[in-house]
Amino acid sequence: YAGVTAVSLSTVYAAASGDTARTEFQIFYPPHLYISSDVGTQDFVFGLGLYSPFGIGGRKWDPAGPTRYASVESSIATFSVNPTIAWRTSPAFSLAFGIDYMRSDIKMKRMVDQSMVGAGDATTELEADGDGWGYNLGVLIRGEQSRIGLAYRSAINVNYRGDMSIDGIAPALQPLFGSSSYKSEVTTKNRFPEIYSLGVSYLLSTRLVIAADAELVRWSSFKNMEVNIAQEVPAAGVTGTSMPLDWKDSWQFKIGAEYHMSDTVALRAGYAFLNTPAPDHTFEPGNPDADQHHVSVGLGYQVANWRIDGFYDFGIYQDRTVQNAVVDGKFSNTIHYLGASAGRTF
Repeated sequence: YAGVTAVSLSTVYAAASGDTARTEFQIFYPPHLYISSDVGTQDFVFGLGLYSPFGIGGRKWDPAGPTRYASVESSIATFSVNPTIAWRTSPAFSLAFGIDYMRSDIKMKRMVDQSMVGAGDATTELEADGDGWGYNLGVLIRGEQSRIGLAYRSAINVNYRGDMSIDGIAPALQPLFGSSSYKSEVTTKNRFPEIYSLGVSYLLSTRLVIAADAELVRWSSFKNMEVNIAQEVPAAGVTGTSMPLDWKDSWQFKIGAEYHMSDTVALRAGYAFLNTPAPDHTFEPGNPDADQHHVSVGLGYQVANWRIDGFYDFGIYQDRTVQNAVVDGKFSNTIHYLGASAGRTF
């Protein structure tokens, strides 16, 4: 079962000063691939999943706009490989266990104010990648018309290594760096959150099923971001830093329905609410998060051994007005998802 989702984010910032800014149009294409087989056994299934579990940020702002000293570009990309084994201990009960290997890339870019030394802005950029390991557990309970699923995904610690650069250094500061540009190796780390999930589905008729789930995402693991710089320049203020994040745990609630119009065509619809983990005092335009409401529709088509699915999801963030050391104004966000997948059984 494989497919891809097109994701497009849009953010508008209205500063208290009257300045406005809008993020650059971008589309991201996270893919997914799932393979499973009983390998000739009766009560065991082996699976492999390749997918993108987290995507944070992903905005590009005008390098001359009001957010430039906080963020011009910010993104965290992730990709996981997840082999899993499931065991049906009885007709009504199954257990599953899997290993998670996750690769992650980060990119951050902003401008540096050099007006105090009579020069225009410099550009600083950080790019790094790393990986980490985790695990997941699952339980499925089956009734005649209902199913209950419980799942746990462990936290994953990712240690990043990359480079930080500064370009366009002011002439007055160049003696400190020895050049108009600067580059150093950096290290940092993230602890991606553990996730607790509960899902329930109920067959109302032979054609209609409804489902709901709740997830607790332990984003409180994002306490701070420490950046260690190999070649520090203390006289210019270029030293290792620890930036507070102080994120909090987040709840996500979802409900959906699937109606089979025939043996081959199914219609789907759903709603989701996602609670933001980012507090006001560390809120920044690289990830201008807020509480989210999502509405989705989908279509499934199945014939013989083939299955084709498509969906569209529209998400709107609640407007958020924030005043802290980085920003002072209102942020408005929308997000669009458009996805398609195809599957085949053998």
